[in-house]
Amino acid sequence: MLYKLFYQRSRRKYQKAKRAADRLRGVKAAYKKEVAALRRRVALLEDGYVVEWCSNCDTQITMLWNVKEDGCRACCPHCGEVMMLCDSCQGECDYNYGNDTCKER
Repeated sequence: MLYKLFYQRSRRKYQKAKRAADRLRGVKAAYKKEVAALRRRVALLEDGYVVEWCSNCDTQITMLWNVKEDGCRACCPHCGEVMMLCDSCQGECDYNYGNDTCKER
């Protein structure tokens, strides 16, 4: 009789934890969509300025850049290495660091 009580309690705890996990998944998906929308709004407000982090010289670069005309590939003004403007990508970024390939190239 005691094992049935423990089973019922553990089952209720499991169901409660499962509902909480499902709620968090929904919040995470909504959060991702909201972040993407906010990034697009910020890009419009910046009026052509692109802020990107250069992984070669570890500096934050702010430059006037038209992604539609010039593409998502730029050179760092400090070290001269090629850097991808992945934050300016429209949609999901599919840049492959190993092959140095992207759908925008």
